[in-house]
Amino acid sequence: MAIKFANNASASLASGINSSVTTVTVTTGQGALFPALSGSDYFYATLVDSSNNLEIVKVTARTGDSMTVVRAQEGTTARAFVAGDKLELRPTAAALTDVS
Repeated sequence: MAIKFANNASASLASGINSSVTTVTVTTGQGALFPALSGSDYFYATLVDSSNNLEIVKVTARTGDSMTVVRAQEGTTARAFVAGDKLELRPTAAALTDVS
């Protein structure tokens, strides 16, 4: 199991999600900006809306532009996001702890 990183990975959501969805799809071609995952690899990403509300998710699989996520990580709350909101690979406390 290894945490993965990428520089400046940011994408727009292709469609809206509710607070229980566990598959997030980004705009066509933008998934390639994020790390490739295999086995038990993962990375943390942050969902951000236009009002700067955010939710940290753990991405456990990525196929093209679709990502399987575990919602509400690091004390954040699962919430709804709309098409065009952002998914960004940002440093998080858990990510930094996991590499040490």
